[in-house]
Amino acid sequence: MEYPTIFLVLSFLLTFIYAFTISSRSNSRLPPGPYPLPIIGNLLKLGNKPHRSLATLSKRYGPLMSLKLGSRTTIVVSSPNMAKEFFHTNDQVFSSRSIPHTGRLLEHDIYSIVFLPAASDQWRKLRRITREYIFLGLCLDRSEQLRTQKVQELVDHVSQCCASETAVNIGAAMFTTILNILSNILFSKDFSQSFSVSSEEVKDAMWGIMEIGGKPNLVDFFPILRLLDPQGLERQGNVYGKKLFSIFNEIIDQRLQKVASLSTKNDVLDLMINLCMKDESEFSRNDISHLLLVSTNLSTHVFETSYSK
Repeated sequence: MEYPTIFLVLSFLLTFIYAFTISSRSNSRLPPGPYPLPIIGNLLKLGNKPHRSLATLSKRYGPLMSLKLGSRTTIVVSSPNMAKEFFHTNDQVFSSRSIPHTGRLLEHDIYSIVFLPAASDQWRKLRRITREYIFLGLCLDRSEQLRTQKVQELVDHVSQCCASETAVNIGAAMFTTILNILSNILFSKDFSQSFSVSSEEVKDAMWGIMEIGGKPNLVDFFPILRLLDPQGLERQGNVYGKKLFSIFNEIIDQRLQKVASLSTKNDVLDLMINLCMKDESEFSRNDISHLLLVSTNLSTHVFETSYSK
């Protein structure tokens, strides 16, 4: 064997031994957990019902355990006391979160309060704005009359269908009601009737975003696959995201024309636009679009799931 070949083999072996040693040292400081398989780690341990699998594993390895999900080391907390230590006692240390690949679509991780580091100036700014302006508009007491009116419209619709012996799509009817409540709070209009898109198009786009965000993504476990996008989730997410953003831009453009003509609604969108138009304001149109995306997606998902159950 020639000397260059021997040198390469020895270099490879030394590198492998060094990497294994470093890995062993770092792993020795991790909480207990199942032994990971090469490459895939503990992915097979999750099964098709991860929440039940994690509950079973926690009984064996304790309330704090470590899992290797692909190339990602993950810490699982499964008891109230341990969760309090992480998210209350040491909340500043653990407040930042791992951002899923689909959370980075359309730069959502840069503008969204959901994924920004809690210690960043941008997060503090958005937190203050949402607390002082948006949550004020979404206050339950202020929107009680509106909610009562929209629920009554839903009851009337169901009654009419019963009288005419017509089948009722409860899911579609509930979504339209929820969407109209939110759109009236945010925009002072019924979303399903006032814009150039139907409520079905809006529902498809919103549910598309939520489904993509909830699917296990190979890229999150193996970041090296990011450029390949093997499941096509990035491509689908961009399509749905651009659709929603085009809807939001239409709404904002319509409102800006009314602001120019001194015709305002004093709703959540007006508050955000006024804030955006202030001199030296750090609040931008992009911030408005991403806050609308978070508000509509999370709220419709929570409300529809709750009502359906």
